[in-house]
Amino acid sequence: MFLHGGPAEAQSPFLAEFAPWERRYTVVNWDQRGAGRTFERNGTATPDVSVPRMTRDAIEVAEHARRRLGKRNVLLVGQSFGCVLGMRAALERPDVFSAYVGTGQPVSWKLSLDERERYARRRMQAAHDVAALKALDAAQSLPPSDARRLAATNRWRWPASDRAYLQRERDFMNRPDARTDPFVVAWTNAGAFSGPKLWPAISAFDARAQSRDFAIPVFVIDGRDDHITSLPAAKAWLASLRAPAKRFVAIDGGHFACYTDPTQFLAALDRYVRPFAAG
Repeated sequence: MFLHGGPAEAQSPFLAEFAPWERRYTVVNWDQRGAGRTFERNGTATPDVSVPRMTRDAIEVAEHARRRLGKRNVLLVGQSFGCVLGMRAALERPDVFSAYVGTGQPVSWKLSLDERERYARRRMQAAHDVAALKALDAAQSLPPSDARRLAATNRWRWPASDRAYLQRERDFMNRPDARTDPFVVAWTNAGAFSGPKLWPAISAFDARAQSRDFAIPVFVIDGRDDHITSLPAAKAWLASLRAPAKRFVAIDGGHFACYTDPTQFLAALDRYVRPFAAG
């Protein structure tokens, strides 16, 4: 079961990206509350867009999937914001899941922001962009939750593989029928609807404040060029956990490595995670 990021970055328009996964796994792709097809159906009348409610949603979808497919439990994969839901679901209902896998794994908003700013500063310095450096210096006096602080690194925070992934989304949103196709309109508008509702929880999130005791195996498979969330923070968080098994695996790619480097991502799943999938 795959929990997409964003918030509201539903993968339903891009299911072809999961074709390599589907050669070896049955993939449950769910458009979360306030995202994609789900937002298309319910629109701005969508109630209770919150992390606790969406965590319960994730558990309910997993329970439905295991009943429908006749499986004892489900392998849970979260990407970026999806990790926030995935970690909570794994802690709350370990009986439903065989293992938890985080990719683009956040630990805290502050640590993620620090990593983005370090990476952006290096790129600004390499480009000798004095104006951008001054803007970053000024923005760093703002609170971590201030969107203007994030804006100071917008041009600089993505490695090449992540920019290629984001172009895929831009192409979808700029299709010739983008203003008339209800699905494209809903997918595009979902972020503006869900983002403000979830922003307080995202900016306050800190995995270190949650339980460190997981009843199921925990894995992090991160792109080694991920500068959106912090690899050192993810490694340290994983090392601090108590779990039946755990492993950190670095693969080629950035924050979206599970999409841009599916061969390496799936190789890590097969080698380290699949032995724990009870089925």
